[in-house]
Amino acid sequence: MADEKKYTFRCTVCGYEITIDEPELPEDFVCPVCGVGREFFELVED
Repeated sequence: MADEKKYTFRCTVCGYEITIDEPELPEDFVCPVCGVGREFFELVED
């Protein structure tokens, strides 16, 4: 079984990072630190 790819997203407002198995954050995702929506997150390249 191959390792699943992980995707890390960083909040451009406060710097919070989250790593998930999907290439996009859920539609209703909100930053748990500063409360902005997923449009303020950028994909962190390895």
